[in-house]
This record gives sequence, C-alpha cells and structure tokens, in this order.
Amino acid sequence: MLEQLATISNELLLTLLAFTVFSISLVSLKKTDGKAEVLVTAGGLLALLVLSFAGTMPHRAAFGDAYVTGPVAAIFKRLFLAAGILMALLSWPGKRKTDVAPFHHLGEYLGLLLLSIIGMCFLVSAMELALLYVGLELVTIPLILLVAINRHELRSAEAGMKYVLFSAMSSGLLLYGLSLVYGMAGTLSLAGIAAKLTWTPLTVMALALVMGGVGFKISAVPFHLWTPDTYEGAPVPVTAFLSVASKAAGFALFYKVVAGLFAVLGPSVVVMVSILATLTMTFGNLVALQQTNLKRFLAFSSIAQAGFLMIGLVHGGPLGLTSVVFYLAVYLFSNLAAFGVVTVVSAATGKEDMRDYLGLSESNPKLALVMMLAMFSLAGIPPLAGFLGKFYLFAAAAEKGMYWLVFVGAVNATISLYYYLIVIKWMYLLKAAEGRQRIEPIEVSWASWVVLGVSTVAMIVIGILPQFIHWAEVAASSGF
Repeated sequence: MLEQLATISNELLLTLLAFTVFSISLVSLKKTDGKAEVLVTAGGLLALLVLSFAGTMPHRAAFGDAYVTGPVAAIFKRLFLAAGILMALLSWPGKRKTDVAPFHHLGEYLGLLLLSIIGMCFLVSAMELALLYVGLELVTIPLILLVAINRHELRSAEAGMKYVLFSAMSSGLLLYGLSLVYGMAGTLSLAGIAAKLTWTPLTVMALALVMGGVGFKISAVPFHLWTPDTYEGAPVPVTAFLSVASKAAGFALFYKVVAGLFAVLGPSVVVMVSILATLTMTFGNLVALQQTNLKRFLAFSSIAQAGFLMIGLVHGGPLGLTSVVFYLAVYLFSNLAAFGVVTVVSAATGKEDMRDYLGLSESNPKLALVMMLAMFSLAGIPPLAGFLGKFYLFAAAAEKGMYWLVFVGAVNATISLYYYLIVIKWMYLLKAAEGRQRIEPIEVSWASWVVLGVSTVAMIVIGILPQFIHWAEVAASSGF
C-alpha cells in the first residue's frame, strides 16, 4: 500500500496544496489582495517541479497496472506543473483598469487551477478506461468553473455555458465509443483492449465516436465551435491555461485512445487523423486571417496548432510521440509569452484588439519584443523553438510516407506566417490610425516579468540546444 501511495505522491501533494490554497482563502477574516494564495500556489508547484527532476516522481505502476507513471507521463506532468506556476504568477494582483482576470476570486481560482492539474496528471498516467474518464472529468469540471468565474460578467457566463454544453456532448460521444470498445474487448485495461480489438465495422464506428469526443478537447474541426467564444469570454489567464495545459492533456488522451487502442485499424486511423488534421489546420488558419480581437485570434491560432500537432500523431510510433511531446513544450512557452503580453496590456488598458497595439514598440518596447518573438515561434521561424517543433512533426509524417500531408502542413505554415506578421505590423510598422491612440507606457509587475522572461528564454533555448528533443526521444521510446 505504501508503494502504491508513493506512486501517486505527486497527485497527493497537489491535492494537499489545493486544499491549502482553499483554506487560506476561506479563513481570511478580511478581504485580502490574494498575494499569499499566489505565492503558496507558485511556490508549491515549483517545489513539486524541482522534486520531479530530482527523481522523486516515481516511474512505476500501481493499482493493478491501472495507474502507470512512465517517462512520457513524467514529461507531461512537468509541463502541467510549469504551466501552473506561470499561470499563478500571471494572476499576481496589481494595478489594473479592468477586472480582466479573477482577481476578486484568487483563492477559488488558484484552487480550481490546481484541481484541474491533478486531473491532468491522472489522465496521463491512467491505463484503464474508468480511471481515464475520471481524470478527464476532473480536468474539465474545474475548467468550466474557471471560465465562468467572473459570474457578473455576461461574456464570462456565456463562455461557461457554451463550454459546459459542448463538454457534455463530447463526453457523451466519448463514453458511447468507449462502451462499444469495452463490449468488444471485455476489459477496461488499455493494453488488454489493444490486444483484443479486431477490424470490424463496429470498431470503426467506435473509433469515429471516440475521435469526436476527444476532438472537442483539442479543438479539432468540426468540434471546435466552443473555442473562440470561450476563449474570448474567459478571463485572460484562464484562456491561456486552456490553450496550453488543457490542450496538452487532450493530446495525451488522443494518443492513448486513438493511436493506442485502435492501432489494429492501421490505415483507417491514419486516414481519419490525416483528414482531421487537414481540416483543422486549414480552417483555423483561414479564419484567423479575419480576426482582430487578440483572444479570438489566438483561439483560431490554437485550432490551427492542433492541426499541426495531429500531423505527428499520424505516425503513431515513437517518432510521432516524440514530435508531439516536443512541440507541446514549444507551444506551451510560445503561447504563454503571447498571452502574457495580452494579459498585461488588457489588465492595464482593457484593450484586447490588435489594432490597439498601434506603436506598442515605441511605448512598451519590451512587451512588443516578447510578443514578436512569440509570433515568430508560433509561425515556425528559426532559430526559435517553433521551427524545430514543426520540423519534427513534418519529419514524422514523412517517415510514414504521408508526403501530401507534409505539403498541406507547409502551405498552412506559410498562411499562418502572414497573420502572425499582422500583429507585428501593428506594433512596429504602423504609427497612426484613425480613431486609435497609442498605448501609454505600462507598469508591469515582477511576477508578469518572470512569466514573460521564462517563456522568452525557453523559446530561444529550446530552439538552439538539442538536448530537449533528445529527452523527448528517450521518453517516447519507453512510452507512457
């Protein structure tokens, strides 16, 4: 029993940290500014992250092999912890013009954030269907509450309602598909199901249902309809967390249930994932061209990035998993850098339109530089990390012989470069616009500078040093 508890020690410590944050918020007799909750959350997550690299995050199985912490699961958990640290710091209370983040509910916000991270950790370690679904719901329910946490704001309430409705629909699809899988295999174990499934029309139907349910979690077309409105209506830090950590957990789920369970279907899986990747990339990029609101812009960018990630999943083997894990790390820091700037500017001015970033390079050159590097990384411009990320995704598809998909990805990467450059144009090239004034110099808190600095350094270092892709390769060779 002690050995099994040690296996889930990371999740147990996260649970203790969550209830500690809730307790601090609850026992405060007077209204506080929430700085204590932020420091406790960020400090606790940092301690767990350091301990994971020190080797205290166990790499073993528990509960009859239903819960396995392997090399890939460990990498995912570190990404979740890193995202949680940066999200907590990004919510540091300070001077602001509008309530664009849950500053009046910081204790509840941070506690729910931790509960969602716990669900993500369970999700990547679960090796049987019931535990997998419980982890998925533990991820989703706190996120629904986080999206609608500003309950007096109409946009936030609408975003939460759309998110919960689409989440319920996707869960129904996923459960129906998994019930068919269980009925055919007679076991809940992922390894047992993969060994027993055979090619039948019912198996293909189950695959379609499962892909529909998981497609919602990763914002794949045509299951993306919740994404732009939810991203726009949610508080900016919540939107950032949805776009990185939640997407990483969704792709871990995608790989486990699609590439793992349905490997026996072979060509059918490859065709369906390829079509989904093509639709998602193309639609996300084309619609992003028309956006001016930065949160909606990053929402459709996130949809397009999901399409790129699915290119790596087409491979299905260690190289495909390596490319996906590496790109998720790249995407995490690139997107957090972009959302960090949006959070700072939105909190200070209330502006979320890219046209309001007119002349930002003159009034706030450091913020403009971080945003420019984030846009270049997301577009895949060397030597930033986004270039290597896309290269390994395309290499995985090419090794599978899917050259047409590589071509589609290259065309979409070119389209994405154009709309990422639009943001840079407003910040650096345009000096005046009708009815629009330049953003005045913004006072940025130390916590926000930490987020922006760490994200920027990570984008550069990961793109230059080869050790990171080597770590992903070693982990992928051993699996989850």
